[in-house]
Amino acid sequence: MARRPKTGPRCWLSLGVALLAVVTGCEQMPKAILATAEARWKAGDYLGAVQAYERLVDDYPKSVFADDAYYAIGTLEYLYLNDYPKAVEAFQKVVTEHPDSPLVLQAERTLAEIYEKKYHDPRRTIAEYQKLLEWTQDRAVAEEVQYRIGEVYFDQGDYDQARNEWDQLLKQAPKSDWADNALYRTGSSYFLQGRYSEALSTYQETAKRYPRSDVRVEVRFWIANCLEELDRLEEALREYRSLANGYPNPKVIEIKIQSIGNRLKTATGKPTVTTGRPAEPE
Repeated sequence: MARRPKTGPRCWLSLGVALLAVVTGCEQMPKAILATAEARWKAGDYLGAVQAYERLVDDYPKSVFADDAYYAIGTLEYLYLNDYPKAVEAFQKVVTEHPDSPLVLQAERTLAEIYEKKYHDPRRTIAEYQKLLEWTQDRAVAEEVQYRIGEVYFDQGDYDQARNEWDQLLKQAPKSDWADNALYRTGSSYFLQGRYSEALSTYQETAKRYPRSDVRVEVRFWIANCLEELDRLEEALREYRSLANGYPNPKVIEIKIQSIGNRLKTATGKPTVTTGRPAEPE
């Protein structure tokens, strides 16, 4: 009677070691090709690097390095060779053929960037961002993507939908790194629609909720613009004066102050002081 093979812990350990050795051996050639591709990239031979990466995925499509190779091809075609169709194809390979790869989210992000900045295709851009929202478990990434979807709608002039996207972000993550920009851009959407009272209240809310925001100076500038559009000229003049020493383009503020001074002079018949030391910001 034949003896059954042993299947105890030592036997399974031996089998695992053997399998690992086989896998490692199978990956020696892909790893060597990967090293060649990386060396060519480092030397500035971008086309040669792409050719090496393509050899890897063509000859060893099941390699553990295949997702790295596709991602590298996409990056090289996008940033160095300016072949956007090939870049899109490579990044899509990462997403569809290697869905468990840690590179999937960055591939999706780059796809959205290509569709937005190179193809100017808002529909596809939003579609890629939506995929990111569905897949990512990173809260910070999700918040940024939600904000950027709003930006795409804003750039297309769909201000209502842009506000919907930003409102969702503000409700879900009011302390997000993107929340101040979302509220500020909401104000801008109202301003561009000529809804100056709503824009003013939104800008004022932004200044109140996010006093240390990177956009705080721009917020104050647009508060002044809203007051000007609402013919609250003396208030607008005070706001512009308070920005005279802090706005990145002081010439703009000078022109605004002079313009409002002329309007007030026309309305009252009295000259308005438009020069001198600006008022201190409140």
